[in-house]
Amino acid sequence: MTPAVVFVLLAVLGQTCGLMSPNIARGGKVAQSSLYGNAVPERAIDGNRASNWGQGSCTHTKKDMSPWWRLDLLKQYKVYTVTITNRRDCCHQRLHGAELRIGDSLDNNGNTNPKCASITSIGPGVSKTFQCKGMVGRYVNIVIPGRAEYLTLCEVEVKGQPTGNTPQTGVSIARGGKVAQSSLYGNAVPERAIDGNRASNWGQGSCTHTKKDMSPWWRLDLLKQYKVYTVTITNRRDCCHQRLHGAELRIGDSLDNNGNTNPKCASITSIGPGVSKTFQCKGMVGRYVNIVIPGRAEYLTLCEVEVKGQPTGNTPQTGVSIARGGKVAQSSLYGNAVPERAIDGNRASNWGQGSCTHTKKDMSPWWRLDLLKQYKVYTVTITNRRDCCHQRLHGAELRIGDSLDNNGNTNPKCASITSIGPGVSKTFQCKGMVGRYVNIVIPGRAEYLTLCEVEVKGQPTGNTPQTGVSIARGGKVAQSSLYGNAVPERAIDGNRASNWGQGSCTHTKKDMSPWWRLDLLKQYKVYTVTITNRRDCCHQRLHGAELRIGDSLDNNGNTNPKCASITSIGPGVSKTFQCKGMVGRYVNIVIPGRAEYLTLCEVEVKGQPTGNTPQTGVSIVRGGKVAQSSLYLKAVPERAIDGNRASNWGQGSCTHTKKDMSPWWRLDLLKQYKVYTVTITNRRDCCHERLNGAELRIGDSLEDNGNVNPKCASITSIGPGVSKTFQCKGMVGRYVNIVIPGRAEYLTLCEVEVTGIASDGNVKRHTCNRV
Repeated sequence: MTPAVVFVLLAVLGQTCGLMSPNIARGGKVAQSSLYGNAVPERAIDGNRASNWGQGSCTHTKKDMSPWWRLDLLKQYKVYTVTITNRRDCCHQRLHGAELRIGDSLDNNGNTNPKCASITSIGPGVSKTFQCKGMVGRYVNIVIPGRAEYLTLCEVEVKGQPTGNTPQTGVSIARGGKVAQSSLYGNAVPERAIDGNRASNWGQGSCTHTKKDMSPWWRLDLLKQYKVYTVTITNRRDCCHQRLHGAELRIGDSLDNNGNTNPKCASITSIGPGVSKTFQCKGMVGRYVNIVIPGRAEYLTLCEVEVKGQPTGNTPQTGVSIARGGKVAQSSLYGNAVPERAIDGNRASNWGQGSCTHTKKDMSPWWRLDLLKQYKVYTVTITNRRDCCHQRLHGAELRIGDSLDNNGNTNPKCASITSIGPGVSKTFQCKGMVGRYVNIVIPGRAEYLTLCEVEVKGQPTGNTPQTGVSIARGGKVAQSSLYGNAVPERAIDGNRASNWGQGSCTHTKKDMSPWWRLDLLKQYKVYTVTITNRRDCCHQRLHGAELRIGDSLDNNGNTNPKCASITSIGPGVSKTFQCKGMVGRYVNIVIPGRAEYLTLCEVEVKGQPTGNTPQTGVSIVRGGKVAQSSLYLKAVPERAIDGNRASNWGQGSCTHTKKDMSPWWRLDLLKQYKVYTVTITNRRDCCHERLNGAELRIGDSLEDNGNVNPKCASITSIGPGVSKTFQCKGMVGRYVNIVIPGRAEYLTLCEVEVTGIASDGNVKRHTCNRV
């Protein structure tokens, strides 16, 4: 068939059936009028048509007046069909009288967009398809107008084609931004004002709220510079609407006074209760949109803020901190004063405002910003604490460079901090010093380190040298078991702190042959691996460990070729092993042949990508999405693709359903693959026979949750703890299902690994939905 014929065929299929076989709903964002229990709106796009409430796949609102659910497709589509699955076990009649609406407007939360269909009835558990004939819109709403009702949706599937044109009309640019506010009242986070929901009663949980601050403010960071045409603000309905009177709307590029001194678009004289009022800003240019109540102590509440505008194509460096996209660490953690507070864009300097970092009283405490690539750093602005203790920062040093030796605290010095007054923001000139890391350290004394904001201005150099830069930090990690909360990520947090109490060391249980594994996500030539051992006790535990590198996950990667045997590493010592360009995706540290605890305080890896990640031995599952027929305790379906073949239940790496009739587990590879092998690891400690009689199915259909796709294999038996590989010989499909048909059973999977290659160029089969 010629390319032209294929193109015409696809066009006809799209117009007549509206197919475009993938469901375009699953990549969207969802919201609903309220939340009943934990029945979040995302359940309706989880790819699961399970329709009994107890299966945990149906949404549910409270009994709202005109309840609604909305899908944001993120750009404009021609929508051909919408398939809705109704609840089976009860209450299917609740959906009768609902309307399906499609368009680009968020007026009345999108519920006034043009109507595709009125839902007269959908039977219990039925999936009914509505023809929308190419209606154009970004938003798909289901609303029950004019009565108080619960709205429940068990699945919503949408098929259509992008129009290539997402008009600005009705589309708020606020929703992709980042937000902050002067303080937090309860859990009324600033993100509520950009959730796409104009609900204006406090109990609906969609309004922000500050404490009673002097000159309270809310700020939206659009992430780049825009010409802002309009800002629409929805005020609170149930009480207190007058609080917003006298507020100012400001737009610009500066963060001075938290952005509240930027040019003024409007003064808000009044907004009625529950009213959405639009202010004309006439193309004012800026990255930040602030709403502030100046000069009085007040609560600031915003129920929605919508902004319309166009990018300018120019985001000036002036006033824009490059710190906010970086990653941060510090020597220790006092309470919950995490290092991220210093780059939250908030110069609030009183401890109670919750925007200042805080270490414990460490010897030479430090805070480090990783800019992720090398910059020429021109200025660093540091905001000191106001309410007490500003003198603690005196004697600190500001250091910039590419090295992580001593946690980066030996990099070249930009400045010594003799003093910063209480609540003062002081700028230090670094004159284009080059480096990836910005450190603030108080050398030589035991002290608390507190930073209320750190802002950095500079330009990328275009050159991030490998020297001193660990490729480990972008990888994914796993380990044989978990002791307490000593997660495997601690070994790649960029922190060589080696005392247990500092919270930066991993720890397994006392396993037989314990291991830790780093997945670099693609194949590298590995030159060196640096391992930091525990200082305060037990350094000898690591003696006899092996460092292994390769592409295989057999035995969890512990049989890959050996780079080194670790005879000893002293307490708190960082020792480097030369691996001489060994090739592999996985870096393992394993203590073979004895029962032991494995603790690593930091693992740093240096190398270069090979440009070739072979499919052999590499599972394609880890980027996929998973679902299962039900959930037993917290044994989520993701456990089967966590890269861990641990097969004892207590190790927390096996999935588990309830005792369902025909239980199933499904992997969505997100696109179509030729699948060559599927390897399944069975439970070891009990019950391995439960998996007997299961079927492995692969294909593109979600009928019966994907369980009627073509069969690769029937599983007669897999021994306890055994990993068995099934040959699927290039079967084509997006979905990989494991189902135990025809009996009531528990389904447990300890790992599922799939190898294959993307079937680029294949035209998927199209079949019209049946109503």
